[in-house]
Amino acid sequence: MNREKYNLSISESMKAELISRMTDELIYLRTKLGLSQDELSSLIGISRQTYSTLETKKRFMSWGTYLSLVFVFDNHEQTRDIIRENKIFPYRIFDKTESVLQEKQSMDISMLLSEDIKDKLDEQAMHTIRTVVMLEYARCNKLSGEEVIKEFNGR
Repeated sequence: MNREKYNLSISESMKAELISRMTDELIYLRTKLGLSQDELSSLIGISRQTYSTLETKKRFMSWGTYLSLVFVFDNHEQTRDIIRENKIFPYRIFDKTESVLQEKQSMDISMLLSEDIKDKLDEQAMHTIRTVVMLEYARCNKLSGEEVIKEFNGR
């Protein structure tokens, strides 16, 4: 793959802006999903205490944590439009990866599922499964969100 063709880099100032917007909406987004701090922090692989300091703005969120939260919030109808309308969603990354997706075959998680389970899942469920696999891959390999996207070639 030609790396220059798929330049997914975002400037540090843009990252800071996106993180700031996310931080301003964290409590609202979390409560919109009906999740406790403990539940959301478990989903993204950080402690509840660390998550709490992000919500209270006592700690600046890392880019990897931001991307993990984007994956969670973008995967739920209740919060998808909110992060997109409030310019929290990192279009710079995902607009570019759409062209990657068209050239590469999508990651096929379905081969891990039995046929009777696959038949009962819709596309949103499969998207959730792919997201969880990416998050767990990142956690197990101690990768940032950007590194995960590179590892999965934008898929």
